[in-house]
Amino acid sequence: MTDSIAHGKFSVTPQGEVLLCEIQGAWNKEGSEQLIEDLKAAVQGFAGKKWARVMDMQGWELATPDAISMMTDFSAWEDQYGCVLRCFIGLNPIQQQLLEMKYQHSHKPQHFSHTDTALSYAKQFLQRL
Repeated sequence: MTDSIAHGKFSVTPQGEVLLCEIQGAWNKEGSEQLIEDLKAAVQGFAGKKWARVMDMQGWELATPDAISMMTDFSAWEDQYGCVLRCFIGLNPIQQQLLEMKYQHSHKPQHFSHTDTALSYAKQFLQRL
């Protein structure tokens, strides 16, 4: 038996109570596991505060079904641990529609064309809470 190699590149950068995530490439389950691990570690630093996730998806290519399923399951964890907003950058209309369905039992995703606009929106959203 061989260990699977993670596919998909990412960075997670906390900006106050906003997590900026940059996603690139093609993803498998192991790549999603690593991203989720890093997101959970970053959220621990929020000490129970409300927070937002901004996902720059402009470099994203595709994901295996099990990778998508992991991220869908993770959304329930996010909601439980204070995520109040998810912003996505660089998705086409079909991808946006798929996200709307994915998060139908959670917060409605917000869609943006530019990272700066999404970050500004997320920070203002959190200030109003």
